[in-house]
Amino acid sequence: MHYLQIVVTAVKAVFKEKKFLLSFVFLTFLTLWFFIYIPVKKIPGNTFIFQISIFTYVDWFLLAILSILTALSLVMNFFVIRNDLKKTYGRSTLRRGGFSVLSGIIGAIFGPTASCASCVGSIFGFLGVGGVFFLLEYRFYIVIASIALMLLSLYFTSLRVLGVCNIKLKI
Repeated sequence: MHYLQIVVTAVKAVFKEKKFLLSFVFLTFLTLWFFIYIPVKKIPGNTFIFQISIFTYVDWFLLAILSILTALSLVMNFFVIRNDLKKTYGRSTLRRGGFSVLSGIIGAIFGPTASCASCVGSIFGFLGVGGVFFLLEYRFYIVIASIALMLLSLYFTSLRVLGVCNIKLKI
């Protein structure tokens, strides 16, 4: 099967259940709100209206793509975790699924934060001046890398949804 065909087939399988489709829509808007809320909360004097006004069309496009990919990844991982829990009630399933969800959330938060110059203030404390200048200089590449990693994650999650990947891990 072609890579895109695998992902589309897995998404259709997950969205057969309406609760996962509704969760996807809700998580997409929640993730987009969260990407806007971080700089509003972390930058003194910043407001929601001002933050929205400084976004360009490219920023909105990238934030929308990352929000959609993040929500889709979360919903598909929840689907896999639920199906694994139906099969086995082991702690290894919960750890493996929890790690997948956590890594998706961390990657999704880091990508948009690096794409917005005003958002970098929120990560200034733990990266330092050199890290911030690096992010500002290469932010486009970092966002593209984040999108590529999210797509790779969706592909492997799709294999798991379709039952193609049945690796048994003993943790």
